[in-house]
Amino acid sequence: MHDWLLWATAPLVLFTAFDMSSSLEEELGTLLDGGAVPLPDRYDVVPDSPQVLKLKHNVCYIVMGILLNDQNEVLMMQEVKPDCWGTWYLPAGRLERGESLVEGLCREVTEETGLLCQPLTLLVVEERGAAWVRFVFLAQETGGTLKTFASADKESLQAAWWDRVSPLPLRCKDILPLIKLALDYRHLPSHPSILPQLCPSPFLVLRLILVWLSPGGIQILQSCTGTAQLPTIVCTKLLSSILAPFHVFLQDPPMSYGILGVQHQGGDNADGVCFNIMGVFHGPDPPVVKTGGLSWAAVEDEGLKVRLEQVLKNNALLPLYS
Repeated sequence: MHDWLLWATAPLVLFTAFDMSSSLEEELGTLLDGGAVPLPDRYDVVPDSPQVLKLKHNVCYIVMGILLNDQNEVLMMQEVKPDCWGTWYLPAGRLERGESLVEGLCREVTEETGLLCQPLTLLVVEERGAAWVRFVFLAQETGGTLKTFASADKESLQAAWWDRVSPLPLRCKDILPLIKLALDYRHLPSHPSILPQLCPSPFLVLRLILVWLSPGGIQILQSCTGTAQLPTIVCTKLLSSILAPFHVFLQDPPMSYGILGVQHQGGDNADGVCFNIMGVFHGPDPPVVKTGGLSWAAVEDEGLKVRLEQVLKNNALLPLYS
């Protein structure tokens, strides 16, 4: 049995009238600005002997790029792999060791289509547990030469701009909702640009920004073991979803949640990812938390209040598909 399961056996309702500490205000402000915050030495929820993540060993990250031209055509590549030879798909592939997510995206797009690109934002993160995560980017062409069949190699047969109407044999139709998401975002962005920030993590970690809209104002859940900070959870690949400990951690899940930011670096002891997850609660009573060492703290800084309210009002968070 994992530690986080043992700690979840005694529900606690912790409420304090304490104001948020300056250190927690600084941490929250940095994350709202789209920045990175180094992970703490001690996590609030962690399995027994968590295994350090290592690409090509116990974790796989897929980077996928959606590029649109002025005619809203989407960049596609033709598969060369024997099991799907001749079909078409978005440029995508596995992150290599030592690469950042942005570096991996740019490499895959160039290898498979011949074009150079600049990422604009993450559109969505998809996960099948801590062992498989796909990062879908919206990107723009910045140069290069579109690959033709004469330049076919081990990466792809060729690339083309697809009008989404002409018949095209797709490798898998799972990309169609992603293409629609990209078109919708281009027309009306649902969140500000969110790009991965360089910051090492040995594990897949959830940093929780849990917001309780209480009758007395905005409250943030804080970890009070040592310096006040946002709670952190280490995920394990044995779970069906990286959100599983998130739900065990709370008696009732938040009404809504999404990703405020992503931190990753890559390399030795840095193949993990930190997802800064924001969730919101409404109601007169504080949400029940099943882990000790946590309490609710009132947000008194008016600037932070306004920024939190804007994020929540616009639901300006990156979606996470499980």
